[in-house]
Amino acid sequence: MKLLLNDASVLLNLLAADCLPEIAAALDWQFAICPLVRDEAKRLRDASTGEMVPVDIAPLIESGFLQILELSGDDEQTLYVEQSIVVDDGEAMSIAIATNRKLELAIDDKQASNHASRTFPDLKLWTTPEIIKLWADAAALSQQRLREVFVSIEVRARYSPPRSHPLATWWIGVTRS
Repeated sequence: MKLLLNDASVLLNLLAADCLPEIAAALDWQFAICPLVRDEAKRLRDASTGEMVPVDIAPLIESGFLQILELSGDDEQTLYVEQSIVVDDGEAMSIAIATNRKLELAIDDKQASNHASRTFPDLKLWTTPEIIKLWADAAALSQQRLREVFVSIEVRARYSPPRSHPLATWWIGVTRS
């Protein structure tokens, strides 16, 4: 089972589509977040009104679909402080934990992912489209289900991949089908 640490950006996208448990089951992945990401992942848009509404991730934590990984030891603490000079706190803590424990990291923020790639070239990064593409292939999702996932993410989390993303054309093709 792969342990995948998530930044708030990816976590909110997966929560918007309500697909985290399905992805975990299909890919045999364990999702994890750091405490700062838990504290950041508080609100998504209501699909019908567009208003921001609270998100409750406690059931995902209690059911085991989502683990909380605390900073551990002086090395991670130091790494976190160093990274927080360059990127936001949740991203900094996620990068520190992933790097120190040799975990893979799911992150959509372009500045933070560019920084992480430059600073820690061995750190494997995942984006929302990459995770969903892997899941879609593994679970043989229908175009209709995939479209529902993408529309939910676009409406509730206000995310769509940048045009420069390798899977942007795929994403756009599915949403327009």
